[in-house]
Amino acid sequence: MYKIYEAQLHEATFSQSDSQKLSYLSSVMRSLLQSLALSTFEIALRMTPAKDDNTVIRGLLDRFAQPADGLPLEALDVLIPIVRSNVAKTYMVGWFEKSAHSDHPIVSQLLEWIEFRNRKPAHGVLDAKTTAHWADRLDKLIRCVLTAFSSALPKVQHDGTPTLDVAGSPLPLSTLLVVSGHAIVISKVVSRKGIWKIHGQLLSWTDAREITLDLGSANIFAVDDTPVEKFRLAELTVSEKSTSIFHNVPVRQTDTFVGRKKELDKLEKWIEDVVDSRMCLVHGDGGFGKTTLALQFFNNLIEGKLADSVTLPSVICFYTAKKTRWTDDGLVHFKGISDAMEDGVRELLYLFYPVLGKEWYKASGDALIDKIEGEFVRQGFSRNDVLLIIDNTETLATSQLDAEELGDFLTMVGKKLGRVVITSRRRELLNATPISVSSLSEDEALLLVQRLGSEYKAQAILQAGEPRLRAACKQLMYKPLLIDTLVRYIARSSTGLQNGLDQILKKTNDQLLEFLYEDAWVRMNELVREVFMVLVSLASPINGKCIGDACTEVGVQHTEFQGSLDETYFASVIDHGETYDLEIVDLAKEFFRQKKHRAPEATRERLDNIAFMVDKLETDRRKIEMQYKQDRVADGFRSEFAKAAKIAGMKHDYKTAGENFELALLDEPFNASLRERYASFLFRTLNRSQVARDHALEATRLDPQNGDAWLTFGLIEYKLRNLIGGDEAVDKAAQNGKSESLCLLQKAIARYHHVRREPYSKAAMRMLKEAETMIERGIRLADPKDFYYRKNVQTSDKYLGLIQSLISQINRRTITSENAPT
Repeated sequence: MYKIYEAQLHEATFSQSDSQKLSYLSSVMRSLLQSLALSTFEIALRMTPAKDDNTVIRGLLDRFAQPADGLPLEALDVLIPIVRSNVAKTYMVGWFEKSAHSDHPIVSQLLEWIEFRNRKPAHGVLDAKTTAHWADRLDKLIRCVLTAFSSALPKVQHDGTPTLDVAGSPLPLSTLLVVSGHAIVISKVVSRKGIWKIHGQLLSWTDAREITLDLGSANIFAVDDTPVEKFRLAELTVSEKSTSIFHNVPVRQTDTFVGRKKELDKLEKWIEDVVDSRMCLVHGDGGFGKTTLALQFFNNLIEGKLADSVTLPSVICFYTAKKTRWTDDGLVHFKGISDAMEDGVRELLYLFYPVLGKEWYKASGDALIDKIEGEFVRQGFSRNDVLLIIDNTETLATSQLDAEELGDFLTMVGKKLGRVVITSRRRELLNATPISVSSLSEDEALLLVQRLGSEYKAQAILQAGEPRLRAACKQLMYKPLLIDTLVRYIARSSTGLQNGLDQILKKTNDQLLEFLYEDAWVRMNELVREVFMVLVSLASPINGKCIGDACTEVGVQHTEFQGSLDETYFASVIDHGETYDLEIVDLAKEFFRQKKHRAPEATRERLDNIAFMVDKLETDRRKIEMQYKQDRVADGFRSEFAKAAKIAGMKHDYKTAGENFELALLDEPFNASLRERYASFLFRTLNRSQVARDHALEATRLDPQNGDAWLTFGLIEYKLRNLIGGDEAVDKAAQNGKSESLCLLQKAIARYHHVRREPYSKAAMRMLKEAETMIERGIRLADPKDFYYRKNVQTSDKYLGLIQSLISQINRRTITSENAPT
């Protein structure tokens, strides 16, 4: 990659003006720093224990969703010490210190560039003198960075894989950094239905086209099996001030959102009117895009794309109205409107609680609303800070009486808990600001059909003239769903525009759907068909993990199933990024059940067995996750101060988090789980191992049967280079409930890092062989039902490779350390 960046520096010298040169050099620097940061992430996550010990890294990776120019610097400040401590002592020398390449630390010079970028080009005025100065200075700074850190940039192999040479070991990277011979500038990293993608542009003066790259399932951004918080933190800048929003808003439903300016403006106006407007009703017939509109607006909001004058909420909770849901009490079928709506407002509590206690299920109606209101007030939130979005309320209230009950309940929520946005096919009985979602305008419909034609590569659409497309949109009543249906059908069947219109217009809604289902069924391969027939046989609500299990059992790639799912309107999908929920529509359920009914008896029996297995896996997964949260997390965050510490930690306000942990310990001095959580925070987040050790040790004294406390204490001992003390603590963790496979893995990791520091000690080879044996035994003992099974298997494979590489380097005398022979 060194030569790629060198070539782009050469290109910049031919710029026609200093302004043009400065602009392009800023892009070169942005790409270069992103490449260095991502390469260093790969080293830290794949060759050190950082993934397990440092929650700050997770937060930095999350922020690559929309990377600011300063993010790579923040990341490298954290990552370089980790790599130097565990892998290569001289990694990126010159970042923090003087070096042969610069009389000043390079990071301090880069911070000056970031400050200049934020102050002048972004929010100020650039005069000719300043532009000329920074164009010259940035050119020199890029050359300095490139020369000083060339060894930290990957080399591109013949197959296109970027590979780093790390302390003599080749490390293929999971992140694509070069496309068509060009470096890239990343604009965002996103996950859609569990599939990770990089969006960006080529770093090119002549062809900076936009690109989208798929990442493999083992990429550095993917979360392990660790329980994902229901609420995420969005950090944004409004009026040059940093603010944050806790939210669980799903990602956009489409990348081809068109028009709806009037409706979006109304939503923005409603958001601004905090005092008087408590409720908003987004209503309209099916197929006009109510949920799509709501998700587009609220994704814009959490990305900071609204006007700076808008008063933002602090908490946004999205809830999809369903009759069947997993709750902390297991799988629940709601019998009435009140049960479902109460479940909706309880969703807010997951901001504070990993698991809801029984006291939250004993309260109902107004009493529940009052109780939740009190909880938010105690945590410093007012009713203007909270926004609840309830999607598809028409599925809950099917009678006039239900509709009245729904209206009364939501009115009380709006008065006491927070502001409410509802999407519904009905005009609900509410005193709410109405936003009607109906047909697109003619120009909007034309733009939509043209964009969809390009996206789906529908030749008949691409070849049709504007008047013909306008006429087609008019025939489809400017309805987004029908326009999308037409374009998809034409793209799949390679038919003409008129034939596509005939197929759609001559059928009723149900006939049209049945026709589309049959059309899609013909093109599916047999294995994908079987997955659909399994899914309609499940008792559990369907999510990405259920679908993944079904695909595994049937023997088809999850991505291949998703391709068939996207072909037509089998289901509604709520995409949370790394996972997704799916609800197959009633007509499609009946369609697949009929197909299953017509299958041979042996096939039906096999599919029923698979469905039973998938249901059992999902039930077991829920039980294990619930047990984890109850045992380790819920007990640690009982008090108000502990919950405040959790919230502050999510905001990356570690000073406040630490203060609240200390206050929580004064409140509950004998809570061993709380003390273990504080020790873990000090150890993993703040890297204060010695202080963390004292709290972990106290946790083991308070509760000698607390396996989590013993494990945390053992990991801290390993970090402090006390191998014997660490082994003793990890053995006690195993005696008190932690899985033997996990404990063997931690012992092996400790031995690897002990030898990594002293590779030529007499005990080095013996310890590495011990570590190999421990990992292999741990893999044999691992229980697939264990909460961390997949993560531990991946970590085991990672360290087996690292151990074998280290043995080879020691034998070849290619590794150096303080006690290496001279």
